[in-house]
Amino acid sequence: MNVSRIAILGVALVAGAGAFVLMLGQNKTVAPIQIVEPVKEETVRVLVANKNIQRGERLLLDSTSWVSWPKKAVRPTFITDENPEARDDLANAVARSIIVDGEPIVNQKLARAESSGLMAAIISPGMRAVTLRVSPETASGGFILPGDRVDILFTGGGRDSRDGGLARTMFEDVRVLAVNTIYAENTETAHIDSVNVTLELAPLDAETFVSARSSGSLSLVLRSIFKPEGDLVASERRSSNVSVIRYGRS
Repeated sequence: MNVSRIAILGVALVAGAGAFVLMLGQNKTVAPIQIVEPVKEETVRVLVANKNIQRGERLLLDSTSWVSWPKKAVRPTFITDENPEARDDLANAVARSIIVDGEPIVNQKLARAESSGLMAAIISPGMRAVTLRVSPETASGGFILPGDRVDILFTGGGRDSRDGGLARTMFEDVRVLAVNTIYAENTETAHIDSVNVTLELAPLDAETFVSARSSGSLSLVLRSIFKPEGDLVASERRSSNVSVIRYGRS
């Protein structure tokens, strides 16, 4: 055999062996492909409203439904299917406040009314309902609606009195329960020609309210739903001996 052919064959064998070694080294460094299966999130069935439920409206079976809810997002106040009879127990309940479509049903927003009237069911525990006969001039022009918050102003005496007939704030941030016989918070109107406004007060404040109603005149001032960014400066003309009740607190 020709020497040159033998040399060429040897070089080819060496090159092939080197390529084989390199291929083995590359196979060792390639990481295996891992197939990761997605973890299925655990859910719990929660009772939610499937329509908007107004304050004072009775709950019906067709106004609620069970939906799957992430277990980690379930709150202790939610009603879950761990007690399937809980939905049936709501048959005689009324809503204390608006429950929007898709909102979980919680007991804090419900009132059982098996043996009570509707108004007694939506009053906050421990509070009392008092009524004031008003006119557009004493009730913010009729723009006070159920669910609003108002201040109650008292005007006593006359021009010959020591106070000179000045109006004074007696109660602040009082909840309006009803206007006339309308108690729903979403009344579909921005104005009610009110005659009677029912308010929610603490027991002792209700006594003061009734006494003031018979000894002077009371007016309602509508409050904004937004809180001010800074502290409001009180008028320097306000008497220092005025006692202001802020939603049941002196």
